[in-house]
Amino acid sequence: MNNRVYYGEYSLAYWVELMLTKKIVLPKYQRHFVWEESDVKEFVEALKEKRFVPPVTIGLFQKDGKKQNLIIDGQQRLTSVLLAYLGLFPDKEQYKAHLAALANGDEETPDDGEDSYDNVLLWNFEKLTEKGTKKQEIINNIESGNYKNINFGLAVDDMKHSFIGFSYIVPADENPTAQQEYYSKMFRDINQKGVTLLELESRKSLYFLNDQYEGYFDPVFMEDYRVQLAAGNQQQLDFVRYLSMLAAYEKQGKNVRKVARGYRRIMEKYYEEYIFSVIEGKYEDKFGKFEDLYANSNYSSAMEELKNTIQQIDIPKTFPSIINMDVFFFGLIYEILFRKHHIDCGRKGELTLQVEAAITSFRNDVKHAAAPGQMGHLRQRISKSLEIYSSFISFTSHE
Repeated sequence: MNNRVYYGEYSLAYWVELMLTKKIVLPKYQRHFVWEESDVKEFVEALKEKRFVPPVTIGLFQKDGKKQNLIIDGQQRLTSVLLAYLGLFPDKEQYKAHLAALANGDEETPDDGEDSYDNVLLWNFEKLTEKGTKKQEIINNIESGNYKNINFGLAVDDMKHSFIGFSYIVPADENPTAQQEYYSKMFRDINQKGVTLLELESRKSLYFLNDQYEGYFDPVFMEDYRVQLAAGNQQQLDFVRYLSMLAAYEKQGKNVRKVARGYRRIMEKYYEEYIFSVIEGKYEDKFGKFEDLYANSNYSSAMEELKNTIQQIDIPKTFPSIINMDVFFFGLIYEILFRKHHIDCGRKGELTLQVEAAITSFRNDVKHAAAPGQMGHLRQRISKSLEIYSSFISFTSHE
């Protein structure tokens, strides 16, 4: 007898009801809630705009005559719906401050030894469903400061008229051990064995329908330039990485300290925002207006100039470190694509010597070499590369 699978969709209101009444529960091996506040906001926007949201997977688990509906996949999505409905979000910083106050004796430990705060560092939505089955009941039972009050913009109508799909699995084997093994394997398949797209590959989905920009974000002539990774593999040069930071540098008063500020742990989001600034005119206060740089998106001559200059300077195609790659490319891309300058290739020997001297200096710095991705070190490389190439401009416009 085969496993049975049913498909359908529920309104957000009904998903919340299922969580609050514990008709769907998390299996013990599910990880804690890891989405950030910004992730929840973006998810709510996707729901309100009726964009595609992956369905939730629920599995029936039977033991000792009792049935449970386990959330196999979709915890982050469902938790986000519940938090948006309640207007809450776990306040990790406040909880850390609370722990520090307890440790320092600035707050008294309760007489029963039980902390009234939920541990929001290792948290899931069941911490809330333990407090009640109704919205106001839960809010009344929350410790002040443990959660932030946030309006995610999910209205009553959104709860009724927005939907998330599901697949509901009923295993053929009623043996609890067999069911547990089946769901554990499924969970690993979903969360571990799937082949994840590289960031450069997944990012293409943001502009693949806009052919006019493909040559800007991902020029063919840059595909052969690679950096050596620690594991022995090579990674293609990330052209959007250079474009986004240089666009921000130009827009933010040529202040390298403002480049990617606040994005240290979410750089992919930074690159995504830059792409949207170009193709949709968003985030222009951060990256500038693309049409001011290239009217009618006519960047082809600038790209041709960059291609020819790279060939004339004879920049190597494989780099032993991101340090080398950055010093070679940040200043070059900036002068040609953002300043519309020509580089004096007749002085390529002198230019190469200065670039290599800067690389040697950075790589001899133990801290820099050990953590080249650290934002302070990255900004040092940007500044030095810009300084070097600014001394090798032959004349101004190549338009």
